Amino acid sequence: MATIEVLVPTAEPKVKKILVNPHVQDLNGKVIGFLWNEKPNGNFLLERLRELLQQKYKLAGTEWAQVAGFHVGLKETSEGKNLASSADIVIIAICD
Repeated sequence: MATIEVLVPTAEPKVKKILVNPHVQDLNGKVIGFLWNEKPNGNFLLERLRELLQQKYKLAGTEWAQVAGFHVGLKETSEGKNLASSADIVIIAICD
């Protein structure tokens, strides 16, 4: 009788603790950043969201940025750094 060796390719999960920003309770007086990763139609979605939010809230302003995909951490891109420093919250369109 032949023996079959079964390998179990699992490893212990690595847990990384990160700080999460507190939730914004009110959008009035806030600057909202919009980030588009150049996927088709994402810009239309973000533009419409910007229009709707401007109608509903008294925003202090909006910021817009686009990145050709972000396969690295967003905070590592200049666009991500700019939005993080100028906007209170950022809305990201990341898919089709």
